[in-house]
Amino acid sequence: MKTDTAHLILIMGLPGSGKTFFSKALAEKMGVLHFNSDRARKEQRAHPSYSEEDKSKVYGLMFRKVTEALKKGKTVIADATFSKMAYRQPYLDWAEDHGVPVHILHLHASEAVIHERVSLPRVDSDADFEVYEQIKAEYQPITEPHLSLRTDKDTLDQRLDKAIDYLSETKVRS
Repeated sequence: MKTDTAHLILIMGLPGSGKTFFSKALAEKMGVLHFNSDRARKEQRAHPSYSEEDKSKVYGLMFRKVTEALKKGKTVIADATFSKMAYRQPYLDWAEDHGVPVHILHLHASEAVIHERVSLPRVDSDADFEVYEQIKAEYQPITEPHLSLRTDKDTLDQRLDKAIDYLSETKVRS
């Protein structure tokens, strides 16, 4: 799926919500670029942490990569917790300044499912339940229009269909 112009798709949610799994599938289905905070974190350090300093560096690196791709006219999925408005705002401001439409997808699941997911080894993320609880405590509400998707209720195909429908309604065209 190609777009008429560059679009920014922010996929956010707590650790273990299924952001990266979903983002990879959506990027593949749409044929767009996918940038992920966990991969950026591992580029920064061999043994990444979730300190404020490290988070700032990770979001900075990811922001540079995302905006470089957007400047080239590419539609981009940016996948991170985006738990604080301070992490989301640079993307929103840059997109507004450059006339790039933004679409926000918020993924969530029950705490029991998240606990189970973060207890298992994951390729991209080192976040455990303690990190989940830390980020949950600081999570600031999303005030922008967005689509919420439950990753513990619908199938992946159902979530992808809902996302594609939402993105189609908000003008990300094939």
